[in-house]
Amino acid sequence: MRGSTITLEDYPLEETLRIFRASGFDSLELWKGHLRRARTAGLHSQVAAACAGMGISMGGLNSVAEEYYQPFGTSQQRDATLAGLKADTDFALSLGTRDLLFWEGVAPKGTTEAEWLDRLLPQLVELLQCAIAYGKPKGVRYLVEPHPFTVGMSDRFLTRLCDSLDPDFFGVTYDFCHYGVARKTDYVSAIRNLGHRIRHLHFSDSDQQSSELHFPPGAGRLDIDAILAAFKEIGYRGSITLDLYGYPTPIEALPRSAARLRRAAEFLGIPD
Repeated sequence: MRGSTITLEDYPLEETLRIFRASGFDSLELWKGHLRRARTAGLHSQVAAACAGMGISMGGLNSVAEEYYQPFGTSQQRDATLAGLKADTDFALSLGTRDLLFWEGVAPKGTTEAEWLDRLLPQLVELLQCAIAYGKPKGVRYLVEPHPFTVGMSDRFLTRLCDSLDPDFFGVTYDFCHYGVARKTDYVSAIRNLGHRIRHLHFSDSDQQSSELHFPPGAGRLDIDAILAAFKEIGYRGSITLDLYGYPTPIEALPRSAARLRRAAEFLGIPD
């Protein structure tokens, strides 16, 4: 059962690990912010070893919203973005995971979907092709996580992006909260539109208003049963992670959320 450590962003890493383990989690998606003191590959390996000693496996490196990530900026910013993705690729590997999570890109102010498709999509495809070329020999999978303010909330954009890249090494993270906020009436339809391109889930609920407020499953307004039914319909067999980022009492919510996560995984036929 996998959780995301960004859920406990205000807690030190060691305490975060203990809390998750006590709540029954045996795999964690590590938030890069929790690893600020681990500045070398050797220290990354020691973190992974400490987790293994607690019975926790590595479920991915979350580097969403890193400052270096400016794929639609100047050529210098795009070069820096590629360098950052390569560095985070190596970071993930030094932790013992081959999943790197990031977002696809914030929509520049004042731009339209037509501009995204015409101008921004080719830039992003070229950038990510270079990143995948670097990570592919190492077996790294790149997972983009659309947010309400990023270009991937357009199904047309995200579909074309995915279909331009190697599907064995690239896919989408469907975050229940983000889609519930950005796609208030058709967050279930997005699942069918994207289909096999979705490779990872961030399991949560939402008030459908607050972009970065991930409620415990069942505590918000989403029709979680309908979401899960849609994933079962498309034959989803990817991974699933509990994400309570932004919720004010995450420790209290972890045990009951873990129970909901386990039932969701069982419903979808995802190995616990």
